[in-house]
Formats: sequence, C-alpha cells, structure tokens
Amino acid sequence: MLKEVTIKASSVEEAIEQGAKELGVEAARCTHEVLETQQKLFSKKLKYVVVKVMAECDTEAVEEEQEAEQDTLDTEKKEISVDNRAKKVEVAREYLSGILSAMGLTSVTMQVKEDENGAVITFEGDAVAVLIGHHGDTLDSLQYLVALACNRVDGEYFRITLDCGNYRERREETLKALAARLAAKVKKTGRSQLLEPMNPYERRIIHSVVSEVPGVYSKSKGEEPNRRVVILSETPVKNYSSHGSRKGQGSGRKPYAHKPERTMEDILKDDFKEKEQSAELYSKIEF
Repeated sequence: MLKEVTIKASSVEEAIEQGAKELGVEAARCTHEVLETQQKLFSKKLKYVVVKVMAECDTEAVEEEQEAEQDTLDTEKKEISVDNRAKKVEVAREYLSGILSAMGLTSVTMQVKEDENGAVITFEGDAVAVLIGHHGDTLDSLQYLVALACNRVDGEYFRITLDCGNYRERREETLKALAARLAAKVKKTGRSQLLEPMNPYERRIIHSVVSEVPGVYSKSKGEEPNRRVVILSETPVKNYSSHGSRKGQGSGRKPYAHKPERTMEDILKDDFKEKEQSAELYSKIEF
C-alpha cells in the first residue's frame, strides 16, 4: 500500500530521511516530490523545503508496530495512574490522622476502600459520632478539606468520600423517606413545603425522589450554605373567600374572608429572609 507524508526540513535529503522514518521504511525505498522551497535572502542556500515523501508500506507491519507502541504507552500510563492513586490515598490518610490526633481521637481507626473513581474512607471507633456533626456538617467539611489535600498530588482528580459507621447510607434513606412523605403531602393539600438547608448531594436526593411523584415538582432556593429545596404542587391551592349567607349580607355585616393559602408564586417571589420564620420548616430529621 502506498503511503505518504509531507515533511518540512532544511534540505531535500533531510526531508526524505525524516519521511522514511515516519513511514517505517528505508530511505532508498522512498520517492519524493518537492512542493515548496524557500531560499535565504541574498543567498542560494535553502531556508527550508517542503517535500512529499512516498513509499510502498507493509500496512499490517506498521499497524502492529503502532499497536505495540500504544500498548506500551497504556501500560506506562496505568502504572503512573496506580502510583498516583496510592500517593493520594497516603496523603489523605496522613492528613486525617493529623486531624484525629489534634482532636484527641487517637482510638479512631480508618478503613480505606478504593473504587474506580476514588476511595471511601470509613472511621471506626467509639468516639466517631463527633466526626459526623449536625446532619453530617463536620463530616462534609472534613471530606472537602481532605480532597483538596490529596489532589495536590499530580494526576487526575481523585474523589474522597468519608463515612462513619453507616451514616451516609442511613442519611440517604432518611432523606428519601422525608422527600416521599412531603411530596405526598404537597400533592394532597396543594400547599408548598420548604425544607431545611442541605448540601448539593442531599438536595439531589430530594429532587430525585420528588421527580418520581406525579403532580409535584421541586426547586432549590437561596444561596449556599443556606440553599434549600422547595416542593411545590402543579395545582396549588387558589386564593378564595367566603361571603357568608344572604341573610348575613342583608343585615349589613361584612363577609368573612379566609386568610389565603401561600401559593407557589408566593414562595418563589417573596424575599427568602423575610419569610423564613413563617415558612414551614423541617429542621430536624430523626433516624
């Protein structure tokens, strides 16, 4: 099979030699065609020459050689990747060990389990509850800091997840149950529900569950770290009033008006801080 490459060099001979090397054949087997020449100013010497080098190549042999080179590169890359992962895990362990020591939690141990995208580090011991914090705030903060520390090591981003006992799994189950319960309530009453502040991961859990309930949907409202999920009805309660009986109207009494329910538009348009105390909040989730 005839193959060709275009080479720019300082001479025709150099271009042929480079072209033969790229084609994987001897220079004697190559033919060439000069495409462009550029001479130096006020000189007969070449500044550069562009040459098309052609040769009959053994396609299978060339492909086998290219595949062998690629396999070598992949192996080297894999070895570097494994080495980088090991370094990142070691940095994470050392960083967390320092924090545990500073907190006086010398009896707490760490178990590391690696997966395709990163590693899960689980704390074990009698005093691990202090590492969780309010709704996992302390655990999330430690997770953010250790990710910054270990990813200073060269290589692709390495995800670190921290856990205590089975906290992450239990918290996820609790949030799913809460989302399902509130979504059913919103669907039944038409009244929107505003949840407590949550991190992005927990908000995604709520959104995922609500998306499976027909007749309701969810939005996030506010700024971090006080961003919350609002669950809303697709058919919210409309404002209404009762004017009483004809007898009441005839006697000159003013009709009694019910206080209108807060609609979806009320929640989304009202200033979040001004309405926070009047909103229906769920500030505590029990396991």
